[in-house]
Amino acid sequence: MPVSVPLFVAIDSDLGSPQWQNVNALADKFPDKQKAIDTIKQQLQKKGLDWEHDLKPALGPEMDVVMLDLARPDQTVALMQPKDKGAFERAVKKGNRIDPSSQLVYDDFHGWTVMSDKQATIAAFEQASDSAKRMLSADTTFSSAMAKAGDGIFRAYVNGPRVMAAARKLLGPDSASYFKKLGTLEWLLMSVRAKPDGIAWDTTVHGTPGKQSASAHNSDGSLQKLVPKDALLYLAFHGSKGMLSGLSGNPILQRSGFKGLGQALQQFDTILQGENALYVRAAGGHLPEVTLIATPGHGVDGAAVFARALKGFAKGQELHLHYANVKSRLVVTDLPAGIKFAKTGGKSLAESADFQGAAKSSGMPVRPQAVLYVDIHSTIPVIVRLGNGALPAEVARNLAPLRSAMEYAVRRSHELQVSFFLRIR
Repeated sequence: MPVSVPLFVAIDSDLGSPQWQNVNALADKFPDKQKAIDTIKQQLQKKGLDWEHDLKPALGPEMDVVMLDLARPDQTVALMQPKDKGAFERAVKKGNRIDPSSQLVYDDFHGWTVMSDKQATIAAFEQASDSAKRMLSADTTFSSAMAKAGDGIFRAYVNGPRVMAAARKLLGPDSASYFKKLGTLEWLLMSVRAKPDGIAWDTTVHGTPGKQSASAHNSDGSLQKLVPKDALLYLAFHGSKGMLSGLSGNPILQRSGFKGLGQALQQFDTILQGENALYVRAAGGHLPEVTLIATPGHGVDGAAVFARALKGFAKGQELHLHYANVKSRLVVTDLPAGIKFAKTGGKSLAESADFQGAAKSSGMPVRPQAVLYVDIHSTIPVIVRLGNGALPAEVARNLAPLRSAMEYAVRRSHELQVSFFLRIR
């Protein structure tokens, strides 16, 4: 791999690896796993291919995908070291004979099998590799980034400077000042890992933020005690001064139809400067309860500011909202129950075993920059009820293992990580 490649993807194709063992164990939790496998095998048989005899022996421990040029995404090759070279050649021959319109070509190159849909693309890769002064494996930036991905079943590395250069070329010389304010991108990394109780998808962006990048504080989770235990959705973040008011200068918001929105953003900015949380929970009627708990800036009367902003933005519209200052915080909700819970309290999200289990399994730190939690197991019946319908039995039984989803962001020095975890039990 020449060090100049803008995109490198590594896929674990060793079906006996710990990652694939986790995938298999997770799949066992779904009642129709075997039915799905049988369907895939039937589709392969229609193409004249057998999984056990043709494809499985042809795989190697890893498959890598490399893009040579961002401006020409068709210049992409895959590389593999087949376990059984003869099985690989027979599988390719069968596939090409069955579908002449989509041919796979390959070549042996330094102990690897290079594959593409065009011989010219393979030749371009081999020439780039042979003429490269430095290889990707010797690049310390690449090595340190990939080390963060661990043993993921899927790992993708994006060369930041190459992406920035392509973006500047696409947008023209007038974009130089904008990119200077935006900052620099050194690399981007994505990885998918199979854990014993779910699937984790991490995205890490590494670079130097510019003046245009918004500063943010970490969420301390203090509002979990003000969110009911049966919340279906929970979003928490810590605001900062100027977080929304900076958007009011956007040219779109200067148009006549958006002026009210721009002014409202400036006012909302003062009531979201501390710890904030939004939650949704089921209610007795057809409407779910949606409640915002906001922490205004020092000395700000949240309810008064919200009333003014609402009056200016929703002029001529009828919005049925309840809002009040409760213990130095502003509570805005569509149902009175939201105000009542904020005042009297009750069993909270902090006491929820499902929430705490999802946080632990996902690896969420104590103070993330932001967090989003969805109780999938409890949300699905509510959606079905609100829709006055019923899920087909096949769909319902295969949704049952999905317990929750957790997403959070963590900012470190020159780095932002966004992690998503789907919990399966």
